[in-house]
Order: sequence, then structure tokens, then C-alpha cells
Amino acid sequence: MHRVVEYIDRHLDEPLQLEGLAGVAHFSPFHFHRLFSAWMGETLGDYLRRRRLEVAAQRLISQPAVPVLQVALSVGFGSTEAFARAFKTRFEMTPSSWRTAKDRNRSLLNRKPGQAATAARRNA
Repeated sequence: MHRVVEYIDRHLDEPLQLEGLAGVAHFSPFHFHRLFSAWMGETLGDYLRRRRLEVAAQRLISQPAVPVLQVALSVGFGSTEAFARAFKTRFEMTPSSWRTAKDRNRSLLNRKPGQAATAARRNA
């Protein structure tokens, strides 16, 4: 599985299909998906979306001169609209807002989806 995770990180800007990743792991697609979900605690699709968004969030902060569209394309999103919707769902703010509020957002990169929102509700 480590080989698959490394492969995913090296190829985030490409379409990643279940069959291809199963081949990297030397499993059938059915067994690979079942093992991946058990090992990672999330489905392959959820993992790919989360990794793409986490890498994009880091790039938005570390490369402020790079346009949002270029960041979105570099992690495998086909359009700014799809990227912005997924980003807002994950981080509860737009990519541009994330970039301007970068100091507050570093802690959000390492949380599971929904974790910060739950903690914020408990503190309110």
C-alpha cells in the first residue's frame, strides 16, 4: 500500500483510476479497493479528493504568485469551479480566502473532514 500512496502523490495531476492503482498494488480492483478502504479508513475516491485538496492548500500558501486555476490543474481538478466547490466543502472557505488567511489555516490541513467544525461547535 505504501507504493500506491507514493504513486498517488507523484501523479495527483493525472487521472487516477481504480484499475491502474490496483495494478500498482498487484491486486484485483475489487480486493484493492476493499484493502485500501480498510487500511486507510476512507474510500479511494475520498482519499484522492482529500490529498488533492491538502496539496493544493499547501501550494496556495507556499506559492502566492501562482494563480488558483494553475494550482487546481496541478492537483488534478479540471476547472476552477469544481476546485472551488470541493475546497470550500473541505476547508469551509474559498481558495482565495485561504490564501489571505494562511496563518490561521495551517492547523486545518491535518484534520479529518468535519473535525474542525465539530470542535468549533463544542467551543461555542
